Amino acid sequence: MQVTTLNQDGLNAAAARLASAVAEGCRGQRYDAVIGIRRGGAYVCDAFMLSFPASLCGERHDVTLQRPGTRRKGRLMSAILKRLPVKVLDMMRIAESRILSLRSRHAKEKEPPQVGIDSGLAAIVCDTAAPRLLLIDDAIDSGHTLSEVIATLKKMNPSARVETAVITETTENPLVRADYTIYRNRTLIRFPWSNDFKDTRKAPHS
Repeated sequence: MQVTTLNQDGLNAAAARLASAVAEGCRGQRYDAVIGIRRGGAYVCDAFMLSFPASLCGERHDVTLQRPGTRRKGRLMSAILKRLPVKVLDMMRIAESRILSLRSRHAKEKEPPQVGIDSGLAAIVCDTAAPRLLLIDDAIDSGHTLSEVIATLKKMNPSARVETAVITETTENPLVRADYTIYRNRTLIRFPWSNDFKDTRKAPHS
């Protein structure tokens, strides 16, 4: 397990690689919608769309998840984290990932998150016979997030074909495996929107 920092340039490069892999894998078949999962997945999706052929994608949409009882980390926590050395932040991330991995294998969420889908995306999913959808997120940890979104889309239209693309998979056996990913070796990514992000201005590692 390793930690890699992606600044905006690094994110754009990784998203371009992801777009290339999807374009090759889809074999010219067009997606009815390309969907980012807010918030991180929406940023990845924006970068992805810069390189993905317009001929292969329909509309661009985002979905939101609202987990009951969750609290957003405040600016104070972000400020504290950014004062810590990168090596300390890396160790904290690895420790947190290992704890979450152990918990997620057996734990079930008491209340599933509410998936928010806008009317435009709902129309595509419900009014198309077998819509082809590309779901984009920044990372797969436990896989609960992608699992809930996919289940919601399939509930709206059981014939929907949902493919997934992420920058990284951080656990060995998530609930959902990505169809396309850049890192499948449990690499933890520090993205520009992460609370502990520090712009090292270094090119991303492959």
